[in-house]
Amino acid sequence: MALSIKVEKKPNHVYAVELKGAIDAESHQKLEDEVKELIHDGTKAVIMDMKAVDYISSVGIRVVVWAKKTLEKKLATFAMINLQPQIEKVFEVMKILPMIDIFEDMAEADQYIDQIIKEEIEKNRA
Repeated sequence: MALSIKVEKKPNHVYAVELKGAIDAESHQKLEDEVKELIHDGTKAVIMDMKAVDYISSVGIRVVVWAKKTLEKKLATFAMINLQPQIEKVFEVMKILPMIDIFEDMAEADQYIDQIIKEEIEKNRA
């Protein structure tokens, strides 16, 4: 199944990336290119909604880890939501879950991101 990507720009330079299909050798570059366009100096967070991702290969995992590390360098947050059990298992086996913020749904991720942004605003006022 081909990968479809839908990006929603949320307030404060937060991007929700809704994925559908497989992240594999045929589709990983499309995802990486899309995420590259979202990462700039103003980016606060990228949240990948994995609800409709049914398969991820090692190159797909590489894109996720690359996104996480690249955003960290920009002092931005990377998170994933709605992981399907088989996808979560792959991340567990690869020992990647502890390094990535995982949330049940967008509301939980939004609450977390909002708190980080509020803390940053308060820190900049001091």
